[in-house]
Amino acid sequence: MTNFFETELNQYSTVLAENLREVAADLRAIDLADLVSYIRFGSYTTIEDLVHSSTELFFRQGTLSFAWTAGVDLGWGEQPSITMGMEFRHCRVSVFFDLSVRAFDESVTVCGILFEEPVVDPRLKVDVLTDAIAGARLPDRALQQAERPAPLPRDEIP
Repeated sequence: MTNFFETELNQYSTVLAENLREVAADLRAIDLADLVSYIRFGSYTTIEDLVHSSTELFFRQGTLSFAWTAGVDLGWGEQPSITMGMEFRHCRVSVFFDLSVRAFDESVTVCGILFEEPVVDPRLKVDVLTDAIAGARLPDRALQQAERPAPLPRDEIP
């Protein structure tokens, strides 16, 4: 386990937020009333399934998971906010964080990070996390499409 400082946590939060935009956008596609009811009634298995569905398009299986904590902020005249406890785990790095999703944006607050191997330099810690996230991401589907050979025209099919 590594000691960390608040500035480091802010750097980790920034790195994660940049890499979770697609996941947050997918979560925003869920009807807000449904999501609020799942949280209010403690239907965490349903939330876990939704988070899994939102992450499977972008990250390798098991690297991003719902930590079975969630909250709703529904103030009068304010934008609703859903906060979910999450965990990222890949390449000997585990990050525990809150993902807050609102109508048009998201934020990440890192609560803690564990490096399996001690890392002393704070800049190197951010690099290790960045590399772990890059390794956990699935290859870009557009790139996969571009690498496929074009189908033969109908008149050339044997």
